[in-house]
Amino acid sequence: MKYGNRDPRLEHYGMRRMLDDSMKQEILSQVFFERVHYEMDWENPKTFNQKIMWAKLYYQDMLITTCCDKYAVKDYVTEKIGAEYIVPTIGAWSNPDDIDFDTLPEKFVLKVNWSSGFNIIVPDKKKLDVDAAKKQLRSWMKPEMNSYYQYFNWGYKHMKPMIYAEEYLEQVAGQVYDYKFFMCGGEMEYLFIATDRHGDHTLTYTFFDKNLEHIPCTYGGKKNAKPLPEMPKNIDKMIGLAKKLAEPFPFVRVDFYEVGDRVYLGEMTFYSGGGVLAFDPEEWDLRLGEKIHFPGRKIMDHESAAFLCEAKIRQVGYKMKENVKALIKKFVRKEAHEGQKYLSVLGVIRLPYKTHTESSAKGTRRYFTLQGVEICYKKMNKSGSDSMQLTYRPCTPLENYMLEGKITPQMQRIHAEQKAYAQMGYFPNLRNPRSLNEKIIWLALNYKNPHIAVAADKGKAKQWLAERIGWEYLIPTIGVYEDVNDIDFNALPEKFVAKLNDGWGGDEVMIVRSKSDLDIDRTKAVLSSWLYPWKNYYYQNMCMTDEKMEKPTIVIEEYVQQGSTGTLDDYKIYCCNGEPRFALVVTGRGTNHQARSFVDMDWNILPFARTGKAVAEHVDRPQNLDKMLELCRTLCKDFPFVRVDFYEANGRIYVGEMTFTPGMFLKFSSREWDFKLGEYLELPME
Repeated sequence: MKYGNRDPRLEHYGMRRMLDDSMKQEILSQVFFERVHYEMDWENPKTFNQKIMWAKLYYQDMLITTCCDKYAVKDYVTEKIGAEYIVPTIGAWSNPDDIDFDTLPEKFVLKVNWSSGFNIIVPDKKKLDVDAAKKQLRSWMKPEMNSYYQYFNWGYKHMKPMIYAEEYLEQVAGQVYDYKFFMCGGEMEYLFIATDRHGDHTLTYTFFDKNLEHIPCTYGGKKNAKPLPEMPKNIDKMIGLAKKLAEPFPFVRVDFYEVGDRVYLGEMTFYSGGGVLAFDPEEWDLRLGEKIHFPGRKIMDHESAAFLCEAKIRQVGYKMKENVKALIKKFVRKEAHEGQKYLSVLGVIRLPYKTHTESSAKGTRRYFTLQGVEICYKKMNKSGSDSMQLTYRPCTPLENYMLEGKITPQMQRIHAEQKAYAQMGYFPNLRNPRSLNEKIIWLALNYKNPHIAVAADKGKAKQWLAERIGWEYLIPTIGVYEDVNDIDFNALPEKFVAKLNDGWGGDEVMIVRSKSDLDIDRTKAVLSSWLYPWKNYYYQNMCMTDEKMEKPTIVIEEYVQQGSTGTLDDYKIYCCNGEPRFALVVTGRGTNHQARSFVDMDWNILPFARTGKAVAEHVDRPQNLDKMLELCRTLCKDFPFVRVDFYEANGRIYVGEMTFTPGMFLKFSSREWDFKLGEYLELPME
């Protein structure tokens, strides 16, 4: 990937959740080499550009954030040197729609605080297109426009966007001289003067040392001014002010303008040239770098701290890792009996397992699935005849598909009892079920209703739901396909969701946020693999449920999200005998912070979970909960038990799906609550 001169902010913002410091190092190293034509040294940076680049990741201080913020820095400047050195502020807003343009003077400048160049200079308000100005400001305030996402300039990372208006100073708006002081440890080491700043082709950089003697170098491909620019009248004052402002920092560049006899701060920047402007001659990159001395790494962000800890752990942990691997190898071995693969621990515990490979647009993944536990609780002599062994090996969906028609109700019950014991930890009483899990299993074995197969089909359910609650509560369907070759990918929108009509959970769901990034052939191959008939959830558990559908289809829906970038929380409401009783709320979907929390109908978090799942400290009550409950009562009145899933996006409610055997065989962290929840459900037993 070549970065060239493009702005990568949108790309880096989209990758933000997966970017750790090692990935940032890789990205910055690449752009560093492309721009300055030598390697970045993260362990021992020496040149000016290397040290600027290093500081982006490893020198973090909230005062840097204050001084990078072009609005907040005004308070810092006022405190350190006085308000007379800042351009007066007219007003500040967090939303462009809040700006009352009628109250602004005839001349002013609008700026957004978190990036360079986000300025609208207004020399004549009568000529200003207000709507266009608001649109421009709104685009500059989008989260991906934060300068941090350009090349990880840390000082901007935790900044909130702010619009502010400054007084229009004729000399500043039309100025051609910008005095930039390189301050190292609070002392002025170098100055460069930028002249003719109104055009990139006319812009010049002219460097001077601490004695204000001209240095025969430049950077960023800019030429020296000819003739050399004169020093400003207030040069001594500028140096004194810069020292006061730079005192807390190992390095900062402090910029001033001179307007008549007045001095105004331009900005303070800690990442001069982004660390990617090549010096000419190259030797000055090293000479300037020798003046900068960071006291060591200063880390405030947890991900950076974690990266450093991991590096230390890697230094001392390799041998430990090898010892652990050797220990595992000594006591754990692979076995095979009658075609079944096992992991054997000490020859006493056997874990049946299988592996399979799945391919998607993101790549190929190899999965390892434990299928149960076998415990040798007693070892007998060869003459013993009362040895006993616990064995549970479920049939695969393909095996169940091939056995359909030969599977008897008794076989289904035995399968349910064995799987329940293996996964839930207790043998279910299916003659007199009392826990919620027991009752769900009983319904799967005994309850039949022709509406279930339709309501559970993600393709056919739309019409069924619309007849009961209306189309306005359904995510619009783009198409339903029995053959992937019938899908016209060119006609699909840039964002969409593809799912299997009879898939379970997130196993056969593809969320496409950028169609242009898809490998269409691979996508077709993945979708096609979903269309085997045994992919139906009906075949997952020996054909127990009443959710067998006519045929598998690919359902493509519109992509719905919360706001401009937010993910959707999932509200799963459990209805027993026509009444909503409790709910499972899934928050943080698609992140490393996903939580699954059970709540009562007053939205209090209940003290249990599905085993192994995180519970949130707090779950926000959905804005339209009352309407959700009303819809639940309409949809569940014909069934003894059903879970209705909802999303809430931008003030609207959407029904996700209806599930009639939710979480079957999944263990609760509290068996007591398994039985308490079972009290809500009265079974239609004869």
